[in-house]
Amino acid sequence: MEFLELFGERVRRARMRLGLSQTECARLAQMPIAVLSRIEHGRQSIYLDRLVALLRTLNVSPEYLLGFRDDPIPLPPRKETTP
Repeated sequence: MEFLELFGERVRRARMRLGLSQTECARLAQMPIAVLSRIEHGRQSIYLDRLVALLRTLNVSPEYLLGFRDDPIPLPPRKETTP
């Protein structure tokens, strides 16, 4: 599976896991529904600002959408260490 197809499939799965329609998801992520549809079908790459909006809307980790992890749940924030 090509990267854009994997990315799009993971966006679709995350959206469906939340019970969102494409219309609802596109509205929440502030992007045209046609763009979301093309992303989900692996026919369009994504700008960084739209990636961030999708990550927030779908509540998934970037590692999941990019194919580096199979678990969609975001990693907890790192604890800052003080010397």
